[in-house]
Amino acid sequence: MGEADHKLGRSTIMDRALAQKYGAAYVHAAAFAIDVDRVNEHSEDQPSLPFGWDVLLTDLYVCAFVAPRPEALGLLDDMVLSVLDLTQETVGKPPLGSQLPFAVFTSLQRGALPDALHSCFRSWKKPPLELAREVASWAQDRALVERLCDHCLQAPITPPLVGPVRDALLSLRDV
Repeated sequence: MGEADHKLGRSTIMDRALAQKYGAAYVHAAAFAIDVDRVNEHSEDQPSLPFGWDVLLTDLYVCAFVAPRPEALGLLDDMVLSVLDLTQETVGKPPLGSQLPFAVFTSLQRGALPDALHSCFRSWKKPPLELAREVASWAQDRALVERLCDHCLQAPITPPLVGPVRDALLSLRDV
């Protein structure tokens, strides 16, 4: 476990080697997935939130903040494979942020990411196609996206959301 993992009390998807390779783009993307997952866990007893809402916000983050970058294809490929490897090794709860591969998959299904990323998901015996359809419809619902961003921004989690995550949520909220 890294230093951040000790503060959160659980393993996360943060990978030191990928952070060194990709810098802030990787760290911010991993932090976003981790913090949204933390809010999701804190909100598990709230039936007003649709199942998979964390995937939706992570999908929107990937499309808005990662996909436009020149290194996006390599970064997303490495992130997805790293998380898939981590989740196979994990006993019990998956690491915080592990919805990231699902978000990349849903983005791919919507045509928002290059088809080359489909190779990351060859090992999936049953892809989450229903989730991808749901996320695609939710992505068009600005009121839902705004409500989910506000939910995250107001969540009483400790430690609180990190600055770049707050900034990204505010940006996604106001698109």
